[in-house]
Amino acid sequence: MGVPYHPDLASLRQASINGCVLCQAIEKEVDALLEEIKILEHPNLGAYKWVPDWNMWLTQRGESGGDGFWVVCSSVEDEGRYCLMPVASIGFASDEDDPLSIGSSDRVLKEVPNQTTLNLILKWLQACDEHPHCKAQHAPMPTRLLDVGTSDSGSIIKLVQPDPDLCDRYVTLSYCWGKGEKHFVTTSETIQARRDGIDIDQLPQTLRDAVTLTRMVGVKYLWIDSLCICQDDLKDWERESAQMAAVYSNAYLTLAAVKSGDTNGGLLSARNPQTYFKLPRKGSSPDEYILATALTLDHDTIHQFHMRMKKEPLTKRAWGFQERVLARRILHFSSQQMYWECLEGFEAEQGLKLNYRIPFINDDTQLVEYVDQRRNNAHPAKPKWEGLNHSSTLTRNWHELLWEYGPRELTNPLDKLPAFSGIAKSLSKTFNDEYLAGLWRGSLIECLCWQALRCKPIEQYRAPSWSWASVDGIPATGLLGATEDVAKILEAKVEIDGDNPFGRVKDGWIKLEAPLVKMSLSEAKGPTGHMLFRSEKGGADCFGMLDTINRSFEASAELIQSMEVYALILAYTYGGPGTPDPERKNPCAHGIYVTPAMDRPGCMRRIGAVVQDVKEFGADELVSSRATVTLV
Repeated sequence: MGVPYHPDLASLRQASINGCVLCQAIEKEVDALLEEIKILEHPNLGAYKWVPDWNMWLTQRGESGGDGFWVVCSSVEDEGRYCLMPVASIGFASDEDDPLSIGSSDRVLKEVPNQTTLNLILKWLQACDEHPHCKAQHAPMPTRLLDVGTSDSGSIIKLVQPDPDLCDRYVTLSYCWGKGEKHFVTTSETIQARRDGIDIDQLPQTLRDAVTLTRMVGVKYLWIDSLCICQDDLKDWERESAQMAAVYSNAYLTLAAVKSGDTNGGLLSARNPQTYFKLPRKGSSPDEYILATALTLDHDTIHQFHMRMKKEPLTKRAWGFQERVLARRILHFSSQQMYWECLEGFEAEQGLKLNYRIPFINDDTQLVEYVDQRRNNAHPAKPKWEGLNHSSTLTRNWHELLWEYGPRELTNPLDKLPAFSGIAKSLSKTFNDEYLAGLWRGSLIECLCWQALRCKPIEQYRAPSWSWASVDGIPATGLLGATEDVAKILEAKVEIDGDNPFGRVKDGWIKLEAPLVKMSLSEAKGPTGHMLFRSEKGGADCFGMLDTINRSFEASAELIQSMEVYALILAYTYGGPGTPDPERKNPCAHGIYVTPAMDRPGCMRRIGAVVQDVKEFGADELVSSRATVTLV
């Protein structure tokens, strides 16, 4: 398994007291893990399954990691089985002028980016220029751009409107505007002044750094939404936001201010890299050493966490998600280091290299398939969406995109669909399908069966209740196993609010024929106190997966008892991963809970999702209860 380290915690702590800097670093990681286990062992969360025995060993870092080691020990599961449990990760690093750097994949991260940092950007870009798939093809440029000139152009840049026939390279910026501050933007009053010239010293730091980097990589044009879209002209905003797919897909490079919550955070500002400590080299003179650092354990064991950058401000924002999945290549500036992402893979400034990236969306199907094949090759384990009824890679990507996009934040809640419209527009060409407030007409029945995870209601109308865009949170989409449609779509219509067919909507309805079963609240409660439902003729209770109503019996029983609740059954599934049902003997019913819409007589609103074995309904209950329903 590796090299014995310490037989127990007492031994580790004593070595730390005795002054071993390595043991001191590992002790801090162990203490952090103990605190995490303490939280997970809280009575409300149930028993924690893995308990370390603290007989520690050292073993080599995993694949794609650099030089260094993991501290591991055995963990006893509650069934008496043992598993290997990493408790700390130590990485070795060296400066570029150190001879040892030849054999080390980890670079020392500097607090303030320097010339070495800038050289790495150019190195990444030059290497990517040789990738056959990463370079954007000649395509029309955005309506407006900032002409930043060259590094010798001085401090003045200008807003320009390029000739429609001009095809030239440009850089895009992905960033957070920030809240409650006066933004530097283009409006109908300032647009002429922007054309006359903008002194870059007037710009907030993030925008200023974007100009500097655009000039550094030898590109003349830069696109920033706050300056290239007229912010007080709704028609201009709708028209330009509808072109986001083209703007980011055709960009030469996208700069992502991942670490900054507003425009003052900058791209090239100070960071918070790991703390390094010195370890003497064996057989070397006393003043020779190697640098070591305690790495974030989950990031070093699950490399996709580097890609997610979940704690960074931009990765929590809805608009930033679209900008990332549409861009061919992105330079991320995080709170610890830079990351490079292109169609060939993902690389960290510290040295980590992966030959895949997050999903990429483009109307070039072959290009998307190429990127996805690289992801599949890198993941021998099946992703959580394996087994869904997807007809293509793009459909599987669609489920993953909604999962990632759903919980992201918006300054304006009404932008839920507009901030996703570039993705939808790009996919509509590939799917050759009609987009209906976040759902696809060609797979409408399956799309309606989304389940709400940690969802919250919204105050203003922005989508019909049957759309995932009507709530804030994660929409879990896609059905497992072989599927049979039970419902029949009679009519589906959405009224667009504005000029963007993939943007805001002001109304929408679906008329369908399907089993409609009256449900009532069971007197029994689920294991965690949640509500259960049952049909009038059924013999078993069903978990009430309500969208935004609290699922606790104590909190919501009175409300539910005052409502008419029905189960609208849309589809059956048979079997799933690991549980085949080729003879289709055990169908599972999927659908939605609905209730009469008080403000729309004769219509129903969705309030939750139904997943229940068909046999748990009454005999022939689903056959004899078909009705025509209009969902709003």
